[in-house]
Amino acid sequence: MESKKLLVVSTSFPMRPGDGLSPFILEFCQHLSNLGWDVTALVPHHKGLKDREVWGAVTVRRFRYLPESMEDVGYSGGIMPNLKKRPWKILKIPFYIYSMYREALNISVEEKFDLVSFQWIFPASFWLGRFARVSGLPIVLTGHGTDIHMASRGIFKKFADWSFKKADALTVNSAYMKSLLKDNLLPQQTEVIYVGVDSEKFHPGNTKPSDSKKILYVGRLIKQKGIELLVEAFIDITKQLPDAKLEIIGYGPEKENIKAILKAVYLEESVAMIDTVPHDDLPAIYSQSRVLVLPSLIPEGLGMTPAEAGLCGVPTVTFGLGGTSEIVINNKTGLIVEPSREALRGGLLKLLQNDSLADNLGQNARKFLLDIIPWPKIATRFDGLFREVVEAHGAKQSKTKSNAILPAIIIFLVTFGYIIKTFMDRFERIVSLIK
Repeated sequence: MESKKLLVVSTSFPMRPGDGLSPFILEFCQHLSNLGWDVTALVPHHKGLKDREVWGAVTVRRFRYLPESMEDVGYSGGIMPNLKKRPWKILKIPFYIYSMYREALNISVEEKFDLVSFQWIFPASFWLGRFARVSGLPIVLTGHGTDIHMASRGIFKKFADWSFKKADALTVNSAYMKSLLKDNLLPQQTEVIYVGVDSEKFHPGNTKPSDSKKILYVGRLIKQKGIELLVEAFIDITKQLPDAKLEIIGYGPEKENIKAILKAVYLEESVAMIDTVPHDDLPAIYSQSRVLVLPSLIPEGLGMTPAEAGLCGVPTVTFGLGGTSEIVINNKTGLIVEPSREALRGGLLKLLQNDSLADNLGQNARKFLLDIIPWPKIATRFDGLFREVVEAHGAKQSKTKSNAILPAIIIFLVTFGYIIKTFMDRFERIVSLIK
């Protein structure tokens, strides 16, 4: 299959291989390179990182937007968490947005890429129209979560709709997310393609869920994620199962509040709190758990932790909001319960007290997810879409050139005919004078 050059522009990317920040973007690049694409990832620079390096088959380039000591917007949790933590950093955003546009345009033209994939609808939508006009390249936009919510309302909807007119295709990561854009002017080619998971890395260990009494939470420690609700439900659970354990992996503003709650009820020893772990360590952590809990009180775009845990043979208890219900099938691969302390406690107790149910749901989860979310399947879908877009764009460009040539030919023939006619008229006059 003919090799094509792909530029992937993203606001989020691992700082180093193995980091936990948006590892799926790197995996996306790696799996497309396995399918014959020559992939370059353009991502934000950060102090201490190189401007350019090669990770296996993927070239990583980082755009500069401020003096190096001030380049700290795109990492350490991502743009939005950084802005919430330090609102004054919004002053850096105009430089960030312009520099991303400038560098994406420069290298896409200079290095003659065949297609540009923009991960996240914003900030690319602010300047995508101009980028499309100047570069002349086919463009595929991919929405992931917060950006899709932004694109569905207010002034951001106008920017999104403008960019959708210029994009050759749009992909979103769940059917739920696509439904949020029902009032937008979507490209004709808009597809739901899940984010992939490495099913070789995320696989069952040597233990079964029934071998453990540990409840696992992986995510940010913010109120919207239902972390306080989880802690309260766990307190209730320990009254019936004193040997139950809870492991919380993540950081956020609710951390100290959670510690205070646990200290007040003397449960610090029953709960392990870890700020972060390398992404490569997660499979073993999942496999040593009885159940993953995702108590998010806001709709999730898809729910990557239930997908990772499920591939490790571990069921999930969740409220099923948003795209999570596309990953967790109630009473088949996990349990979907009402968003309340009582229902959450009941769902977790059900799996903690029923060994065969926990094991069966975990086995079903892996079997179900192997059909829909491993990276080779997901990358193949993106590969097919990208090649189709490149081919269609090339045909459109050829048609445009043909359409431009035809009027030129007509003008030439008319002009040439006029010149011949003028010459013949004058020639006849000269002949008549001679006679």
